[in-house]
Formats: sequence, C-alpha cells, structure tokens
Amino acid sequence: MAFALSGFSLAAERSALPDEITATGGQGNGQSGAGAALISDQAAIHINPAMLFKHKTYDVNGTYIWPVEGRPFYKVAAIDGMTSKWVTAFEYTGFTEGLENRTDRDQDSPARRRASLAFSVPTDRIALGFAGHYVEADDPTRDEEKSVKGFTLGAGTVIPFSESFRFGASIENFNNKKVRNLSPRTIRAGFAWEDKTGSLGFHADYRDRERSEYLEDLPLEENGTLAARDPTVDPIKGESEKMMIVGAQLQTMDVVRVFASAGRQVSGAKSEITSGGIGLFQKNFSLAYSVSRIYPYSDLQNSLSLSITMKL
Repeated sequence: MAFALSGFSLAAERSALPDEITATGGQGNGQSGAGAALISDQAAIHINPAMLFKHKTYDVNGTYIWPVEGRPFYKVAAIDGMTSKWVTAFEYTGFTEGLENRTDRDQDSPARRRASLAFSVPTDRIALGFAGHYVEADDPTRDEEKSVKGFTLGAGTVIPFSESFRFGASIENFNNKKVRNLSPRTIRAGFAWEDKTGSLGFHADYRDRERSEYLEDLPLEENGTLAARDPTVDPIKGESEKMMIVGAQLQTMDVVRVFASAGRQVSGAKSEITSGGIGLFQKNFSLAYSVSRIYPYSDLQNSLSLSITMKL
C-alpha cells in the first residue's frame, strides 16, 4: 500500500487541480508523474501503458492517499506479466468517504470512483500500450448535483534504441471531452537511460496537460475555499500546462533506492513541481517513501507517500 499525507496553507490565491485527478500511484508519485520511458510499475497505467512490457511476474500494488485537501482515496492495482505475451494491468480508485462529505465546490475531487484496464504489447522492435479508463463523478460544470460518467482511452509506445536507452510517448483521454475536467487530456514524451541492473537511471520528459477550467486556477476566498461562481458566465479556458520534467534514480547497497525529479512550466503561467524519495527495492518486494511539492502551494503543501509492491 502507499500512503500520502499533506499539509494545508492559505497562501495560494487560486485553486490547483485536486490531487486525485493527477495521482498515478507507485514510484510515479515520486517522479512528478513523469517517466514515460522509465516508470513501469502501477503508475505506468497512466504515464505510459507501453512500459508495462517490462513485467515478467504477477504484481500487486496499493496506494492510500490523504490529499492536500478533500477526502482520502485509495488505488489498488494488479499486473499480470506471466499469463501471456501481452502484459495486462487493472486498477481501481475509490474513496473512504462518499461525496456527501465533500464541501460544495471546495478543492476536493468530485470523483466517486475510477477503474482502468491497460495492456502492453511487446514486439521485436517496439512496445505498444493501450488503456481504457472509467470515471464516475459529480459534474463539476453544474452547480446542482448531477452525476457524470464516461470512458476515456489512452495509448503509448516505447522505442528502445539500445538495451539501456529508450524513448517513450503517450496520450491520456484523446476521445472524451465530456469528462475532460475530471480526466484531462495529457500528452507525455521523454527519453530515459537505465543501466542493465536498473540501479541507475535518468529521464527527461515533456508533458502537455489540458487544464480543467471548472476545477483549476479559480479564485479562492480568504479561508481557502473556491469563490462563488456566476453560473451565467463560463470560465475562461486557459493555456494547457506545458512542463519539462527531469529526474533520476540510484540504487545502492543492492536494495536502497533514491529517486528525485523536478519540473517547470516552459510557457504560460508559472507552475513547478519537485519530488523525491527513498525506498527498499528487493526482488519480490518494495517499500518506498516520497515527498512532492507543487507550486503555487507554499512550504506546508507537501504530499507524502509510502508505497508497497509485492511480486507473486
């Protein structure tokens, strides 16, 4: 399982996207949600499903998160890398509390539940990945309570240039604009170098994420809640978040892994993220602790997580 603890500060004047919408689980939380050619655990279901090709075992992953604001939620996943040449992964996201415990239009995620199914198809030269995601939530575009449900599709590819050097690219939600506030279209592309043992690795990624005009970059009241919205005026759709993210991982003493990443928006409004962590990574078990900070949150707005993976 993975646990994330976050503090809260009233320094920010505008809202940020709820943590649940961008959380990936696994080591991806400590790599700023990047690593399209590096991350192959539970997070690959979102970052790049093609990277699941690296799995040769049955894996069970769990994530339990207390976000910066809002209801705690959990992610559980299973990855099958043994039954066939195709690697299959399933993930379910749920909440410990119902939406009745969500303060109206605060910065809590409006989602009720999510489910994902992903495949990786390795070939002689490349790996292809496909993912389907289901989301059920309160419609953030309406002031009255009204449910919205939808399926989104994603795809990715990995191209190895050598045993250690790879290129990866992916897209999330290229088909469903109705739920784009809950599942924003996200394009990722990056390079990664990893030694043969996986002890040392580097990645450099470009990420283009569509902004959620009904949940993100909205004015806040003095108490930190979202300001009342005029229902007759549609929010202004801002420029997508275009960010460069670089990171690395180093494993020493055979089992201790240290990893970190940092990202900055390359155009438009300022946006930054820094992440890092340390963990024990063995053949059939891993335990990792990580911390992440997202601008414009202040010093207290750190997200902490503890991740556990078991290979069967």
